[in-house]
Amino acid sequence: MVSLEQMRLPDSLDSLRAAVKSDPNFAQAFILISDLTDDPAERSAARLQAKRLAQKASAGERLLIVWLAGVQEDNYVLAIAAMNDLLAKYSHDQRLAFLAGRWLIQQQRYAQAEVLLERATDSAPGYAAAWNELGYAYALSGDFPKAFSAMQRYVGLEPDQPNPHDSYGEILCMAGKFDAAIEQYRTSIRIDPSFGSELGIADAYALMGKEDDARQEYARAMLFAGSESAKVAYQLQAAMTWIRENNRKAAEKALEETAKHAHQAGLAPLEAESYRFLAMSDPDSKAALKHLQVAQDALQHHPELAGRDRDEELARILRVRAAHLAGDQSFDSATTVVQQLETMAQTSRSQVVQRSYHAAAGAVLVAQRKYADAIPQLEEDSDDPLSMQLLLQAYEGTGAVLQADSLASKLAALNVPTIEQALVVPAFRAGLVSQARR
Repeated sequence: MVSLEQMRLPDSLDSLRAAVKSDPNFAQAFILISDLTDDPAERSAARLQAKRLAQKASAGERLLIVWLAGVQEDNYVLAIAAMNDLLAKYSHDQRLAFLAGRWLIQQQRYAQAEVLLERATDSAPGYAAAWNELGYAYALSGDFPKAFSAMQRYVGLEPDQPNPHDSYGEILCMAGKFDAAIEQYRTSIRIDPSFGSELGIADAYALMGKEDDARQEYARAMLFAGSESAKVAYQLQAAMTWIRENNRKAAEKALEETAKHAHQAGLAPLEAESYRFLAMSDPDSKAALKHLQVAQDALQHHPELAGRDRDEELARILRVRAAHLAGDQSFDSATTVVQQLETMAQTSRSQVVQRSYHAAAGAVLVAQRKYADAIPQLEEDSDDPLSMQLLLQAYEGTGAVLQADSLASKLAALNVPTIEQALVVPAFRAGLVSQARR
């Protein structure tokens, strides 16, 4: 748990694997392995073993298993109920608050995470891990003054650990304070050169527009990657530098190589993600739809994937498919895809599935110039750059000038190292500069 709190995930997994080897009936360790590993086969096997052992475990362990297994199996109603029961049963357990807060942030439920983590830091102000997660919750909600304050507390509690500086660097990056972010990342590297903060420096350079420097740092980060999945993820980040440079040939080559690496490593979600990135960056809708079919096939060929992993990536793929079809004026086909997403959203509480549905519906409506209808759909996904760009168009199309101006400022200031940001924000900023010069 200490390794997990310090974000040394490979060390945490190694400890958990050693624990179940020593005690094959340790249900809690199995479900934590399932939650933390990036290996789909290990995730599935560990989850099944935890569920088999649950009847022999304590009441608290059973609730933990129902929660974390339910999330993976897309049984969110049961999972969230178990999490709430667990938090009520152990209301003063800071580590449990840390686990729950971390999960809520991953689910983009930032306000709920803030309430839970603020309670944890109030009752245990010296518990560093809670301050880390709280800082992210504030930053992702857009409250950077509170985020900086939380990060300063975190750094003060563990100044000689790399992760406080790494986390602070990431939040400074989100705020566009790139030089200060790089300084924090370099401090992390000095403390522990093997921790992996080269990734943060690479992301900062990429967001600054220093793409060649970013590629060099991504290459360094791969040397310290703790798993094949991490290496593939870093390759994806490096591929996005070519997208930011508007070099389609280089981007296509890099993404195809990444997809091949993911396939060889048996990492279906990352293989599918690579092909989805190819589709998102390809202006040719026919070619893009072919990439999306390959992405979808990659998910279907790996039955060991957890239901959540498959459904969330499938939802993202369908969202891109709907947008391409709508862009080609194939509205009947696009509407069919939106209906498929709507059906998924009716049975899933996953924020990824829900937002993908609303984003796809909004994209189709904007393409049909039904701006008033598109706005409430896109507002459900208003943190995503692609949806923000469409929402801005819808606001302008309905004469909502104040909303459009506010959203334009937010979009221009968005600094997250994602494919959506790479596709939208650099070009949007360049457009603003061009307009200002006229």
